[in-house]
Amino acid sequence: MADIFLTNSLTRKKEKFVPLNPPKVSMYTCGPTVYGRMHIGNLRTFLLSDILVRMLRLNGYEVRSVQNITDLDDKIIKKAKERGGPAEKTIEKITHEFTERFLQDVQKINIPLRREEDQPKVTDFIDQIKKYVGELVQKGLAYEKDGSVYFNILKFPKYGRLSGVKERELKSGTRTLSDEYTKNNVQDFALWKATAEDDIGFDSPWGRGRPGWHIECSVMSQATLGDTFDIHVGGVDLLFPHHENEIAQSEGKTGKEFVRFFVHGEHILVDGKKMSKSLNNFYTLDNLEEKGLDPLALRYLYLTAHYRDPLNFTWEALGAAQRAMERLTSQLLSAKDDKSRSSLSPEKQKKVDELRNKFMSAVNDDLNTSKALAVVWKVLKSNIPSRDKYDLVIYFDEVLGLGLSEIRPKKIKVIPTKSGHKIFTPVPLSTATISRIEAREAVRSKGDFEQADKLRLEINDKDGIQIKDTVGGTVIEPIKD
Repeated sequence: MADIFLTNSLTRKKEKFVPLNPPKVSMYTCGPTVYGRMHIGNLRTFLLSDILVRMLRLNGYEVRSVQNITDLDDKIIKKAKERGGPAEKTIEKITHEFTERFLQDVQKINIPLRREEDQPKVTDFIDQIKKYVGELVQKGLAYEKDGSVYFNILKFPKYGRLSGVKERELKSGTRTLSDEYTKNNVQDFALWKATAEDDIGFDSPWGRGRPGWHIECSVMSQATLGDTFDIHVGGVDLLFPHHENEIAQSEGKTGKEFVRFFVHGEHILVDGKKMSKSLNNFYTLDNLEEKGLDPLALRYLYLTAHYRDPLNFTWEALGAAQRAMERLTSQLLSAKDDKSRSSLSPEKQKKVDELRNKFMSAVNDDLNTSKALAVVWKVLKSNIPSRDKYDLVIYFDEVLGLGLSEIRPKKIKVIPTKSGHKIFTPVPLSTATISRIEAREAVRSKGDFEQADKLRLEINDKDGIQIKDTVGGTVIEPIKD
């Protein structure tokens, strides 16, 4: 098998990846908390996990990839209380609704669904969590206070190895029940949180309560993958405190190494700013589709940047990604449908092998997808036979996951306008784009061809399409190279 290198957050270095039990690879990804829609930043982390699995499998490894679903959490409970009604039934309704939405979203960006046993839920592991917490208490690593149980970080000498937290910053005895993901305080953290009788909770040796946030991933990952596994994936925002705390409680319990490689994906920015609802730049896949954009264009956009680099999302960048996808699929269909056949000469076979090796070298070198995409375009522009171009790009797509083997010639949709003019389009058009085309046609019908031509160029630039005027109506084509 070829050498694979990944940046390991534990060592802060790019290292050669060798699994514990080749050819098997065990991998865990921190999954969604299902109380709302996943935004496009969340989806970048799940895409990283998918690309990593695809790369490993293309290299011949047998990968078991587990990703949890957090279906019990303070934010879920808060949302249930806001909706009113019986708490437990409302929570079940909320988590079912947003689990289904999550599964729909990942499929739209071509992330395959996992088997049920590889998508564990917190509520199915309550007994295992209580047992796990009890063992940490017995080992003297955790203590009970007022019905809650806390992990004593000073009892774990290696605390801070992942995040670089210094020993002088540790504050044992300063406890917190908070599960906020961005919390920076270095404190003893809750393994089990006491709850009131009328609140959502479960009976335990320490009284009625529910799990802390960090404990769930240790329990579910080790229950499904074993005490030590190969790779743990997550967004960089989870590195501290979540993953740091996972290491402490897991290695504290077993005395074994928890994870060999931590792989963290960077944030995205939106127009150079942090994504937030208050800035009105919080986007989901629904927002993309409302603008006539294909969710796979988002996947393409994310492939253009390295997973460890922040990516600045703009609508212009996403539009460019969609146009690139359209050019790619158009050229690939042409290669597939090329009726001419030429034999693969030794020289051209050498070229095919060279291009394949360049692609694999790129993805095996810490998932350098931008470099890998560049190889795809080199293939399409090369002089190798068309059918070999098609086969090679389809092979590459086993990692890229753009669904290229499923592409078919697009059906033409006819959109009638208020004036009776027809628009013939093979690509989705937003309401705004249709309005601009209608406005241009109104100008053209009055004989102002100079202004109509100016508007045509503006639409080409703004919407990434070509307009052709015919007797029957306006024909739309994606912009080609």
